[in-house]
Amino acid sequence: MNKTIFFETTRRCPPRGDFIEYIFPFCLVDTELIGSPEEMSLSSHHEITVVVSYSLSSSWNFTDDQQHRVMFEYAKRHIIQKVRDGTLRKSEELDLYTYNVELPCPFDPDRIENPINAEINIESTDKKLMEDYSFLQIASAIIDARDNINAIFNLLYNDKLIILTQERDLLQLFRDAESEGDFFYRMCALANAATRMNVMCLRRLTQIENSKLKSIKLLEEYLNINNIPNSQIIDTLRNINRLRQSYPVHGDRVEGVLEAHRYFAIDYPITDYSAAWKKVLNCYLNVLQQLLNALKEIST
Repeated sequence: MNKTIFFETTRRCPPRGDFIEYIFPFCLVDTELIGSPEEMSLSSHHEITVVVSYSLSSSWNFTDDQQHRVMFEYAKRHIIQKVRDGTLRKSEELDLYTYNVELPCPFDPDRIENPINAEINIESTDKKLMEDYSFLQIASAIIDARDNINAIFNLLYNDKLIILTQERDLLQLFRDAESEGDFFYRMCALANAATRMNVMCLRRLTQIENSKLKSIKLLEEYLNINNIPNSQIIDTLRNINRLRQSYPVHGDRVEGVLEAHRYFAIDYPITDYSAAWKKVLNCYLNVLQQLLNALKEIST
């Protein structure tokens, strides 16, 4: 059943820390009930609080109105996904910092509607979170592999290899991608989950202090030191990162974006987002399995 969201007047909270805070109240109702006598009684009332750190706000460098609209865009997309999953609560909160969102900002504030009295229609997919068994299998296997990798790495070095910045990123692995927007957000979450390594530990193990060399390069050097063939592992991680950098983050002309489509054998432009997303997820799972086997070899 299709749903409609009616946003009300935004409230900006008084300063109480190094962040900016807006509350977006809204009503949710079945679209078919709009205009009926039951509309008001069968509407549910909710609100979402969006928090932006001062450092992120400074990086955006928006006017107050532009920042308000961008925060609304993040809120709106969060709510839409929650409605589709069937997991929307009375009160939601979304915290945005420089380490857990894309920079530069992926949204053009001038293309975002005024949040006050905005109306959003949500088409029902008739498919709730984790009802697609194939995605459930892949996501579960990915999480198991990540845990096993960290367990073996901990036995070797008393530390974990894979770092998770946002717990909600893993939730995206259970979801299908039915549109360009879905695919973009799934890829952002996957790239965050796939490319965040324990840089401090890898620097210690490789003795590389060059701050320009990040997670993937350090992992490559670590595997090289241990004589582990790693071209597929590293190539896949790099291409996940490149695919994340496509439109609307930077643009499809950014170096490596088209190469990433070819690497994963994904059509350009993408016509079947669900199939493309599943293909990338399976490639990432394969990489984790290879990395797990490599660590087992190192530990023997």
